[in-house]
Amino acid sequence: MSPSAQEAAQALRDIAAINARAAGFQDYQAESNQLILWGSMHVIGFILTALFPQQILFIWIPLILLALAIGCILAVRAVPLVQGVAWRYLVLIGSILLFHIVINTIMWPVSPQQGTLVAPLLVCTLYVFRGVHLRPRYLLIGVLVATLCLLGYAFFTAFFWWWMAFAYGGVFVLFGLWLRR
Repeated sequence: MSPSAQEAAQALRDIAAINARAAGFQDYQAESNQLILWGSMHVIGFILTALFPQQILFIWIPLILLALAIGCILAVRAVPLVQGVAWRYLVLIGSILLFHIVINTIMWPVSPQQGTLVAPLLVCTLYVFRGVHLRPRYLLIGVLVATLCLLGYAFFTAFFWWWMAFAYGGVFVLFGLWLRR
């Protein structure tokens, strides 16, 4: 006996749900490497900034360039059949960096701590947007990391760089490991 129209429609909805869930897990897998990479770079950068605050540009410029190169390679490896992933990755990360530079330039003078929060809060906002529209785990990442960063700015100013190494870098590494599962 052939399935009814309702049964066939339900089967198609079930297949679409399975496809969406599988795509979500693939997305989480690919994103986990980026979170671990950028989280690690931020842990290193914030620890070095805590130790050598006068050398902030000499610390961050090479770290960002290194992370860009590695991140681009990871992005291409994550989806090798998709054309143009490298340039899209560079445009995305480049726009975040450009936003950070422009805001810091326009709002100058700002303290290093204030200036530092621009990019993390933008990245967290992007995770919230992505979480609301696509993947719920990203919503959790965005909200939690932004909250931790703001708590550090408000209450842990004496240990701000150390706090950011944990709250931004370390938590991204932990979330990267979580998404990998």
